[in-house]
Amino acid sequence: MPTSQQFKVGLYREHLAEASFLYELRQTHLLDPEVTWPALRHLEERFEAHLDALVIGGDLALEVCRQAEDSGEKHAALCTFCRHDLKDDGLAFLNGLDPSDGETAAAAARALRSEAPAGWRDSLLQLLHQGEAHLTPVISQTAGFRRYPCEELLARRLATNPPSGRADLAWALGRVGSMRSAPLLSALLDTGDEPACEAAAIALLRLGDDQVLTRALRDAPARAWARRALAIGGNPRSVPVLLEQLEDGGDPDTVLALGLLGDLSAVGPLLQLLEHDTVGAPAAIALNTITGAELYAHVFVPDHFDPDELSDEEREAFERDGTLPTRAGEPYGNWERSPVRDQVSWQTWFAENKHRFSREHRWRMGQPYGPSSLLACLKSPTSPYAVRSATYDELVVRYRFDVPFEADLRVSQQDYCLNRAEDWVARQSRSFDAGRWYFAGHLQG
Repeated sequence: MPTSQQFKVGLYREHLAEASFLYELRQTHLLDPEVTWPALRHLEERFEAHLDALVIGGDLALEVCRQAEDSGEKHAALCTFCRHDLKDDGLAFLNGLDPSDGETAAAAARALRSEAPAGWRDSLLQLLHQGEAHLTPVISQTAGFRRYPCEELLARRLATNPPSGRADLAWALGRVGSMRSAPLLSALLDTGDEPACEAAAIALLRLGDDQVLTRALRDAPARAWARRALAIGGNPRSVPVLLEQLEDGGDPDTVLALGLLGDLSAVGPLLQLLEHDTVGAPAAIALNTITGAELYAHVFVPDHFDPDELSDEEREAFERDGTLPTRAGEPYGNWERSPVRDQVSWQTWFAENKHRFSREHRWRMGQPYGPSSLLACLKSPTSPYAVRSATYDELVVRYRFDVPFEADLRVSQQDYCLNRAEDWVARQSRSFDAGRWYFAGHLQG
């Protein structure tokens, strides 16, 4: 028979394994456009229950955490160290990260972003100062997410041209930096590092530098980062440049950019793409983003299965007419929410609703584009992560939105931020003319 201590160790290992599973599942669902962002709350509450068990488990649970294996377990372990304010354990964990293990580094960054005690700030920034290459992404993300006032340190680290983490440093400077960092960020646009170029371009836009738009207009045909920058801060000249990219079928970045810009001249071309294999789903998302039509359908997605495991009767039916096997009367698979890609349905909707729209304005969620409609987009359960993440950047770039927010915050934290955002929007309601083009609080030409 196991001893009481062995039983508890087994229990804590189970809590750690379950926390790992829920962490990985949340990351998958966060980026799945078929999953609504409020639906993550259930996974987060389940994760929190296992984390609580590890926290109250005391020394025995901490010892189990020190033996964590996969990236999800290490995420939960570092969260536990943070909750106990065990800085020595936390720093030992970070210093022991495998430089080649990007998944665990990302898991560590997500733990620190949400759980790092305020008293750890100086020690974490010291790790960035020391220049450990594999910790640069981790600490940069934490600093930007927590809005640490460390622009000078981030800029110095970026100036060394580190082998990894340039995109993370640029991303962080876009949140805590100033125009003093603009030359350093602009230099990144000359590199072939696509993630770093995108992060630098969006950081420059957030800081109020509209010169990057000239470069993005020029490079949009060849560079994905340029198309994403135009989506967030582009002016009226951006629309024909992006529409031209659709002549060869386009790509998801271009399609999403047109949805975010909200110019009605893109509606016809987007309708034509709905049944395209690669960009059909992004086109439907873009149309929903512009119109707020909420045209979604529930689609059955069959699971993969091994035909050799079927009964003779099931195999014969499947080979004869494609009949899917069932268990307990239900076919293998799940019903998923998916944006409607049927052109007739969309044309019918536009015929019934075209009187609501004017080509003189840009649109978001069926409202003239402005802080109110962008907030509605952030709050909408059907807005996918890519749209919500970009929408937050748009609020900052176009209207100087100053409420900290990230689209991958825990749902309870997002609720708090969105309530603050409502107050901000109410205060700004008369400052902007809805439907017009703005940048850094001023009308664009």
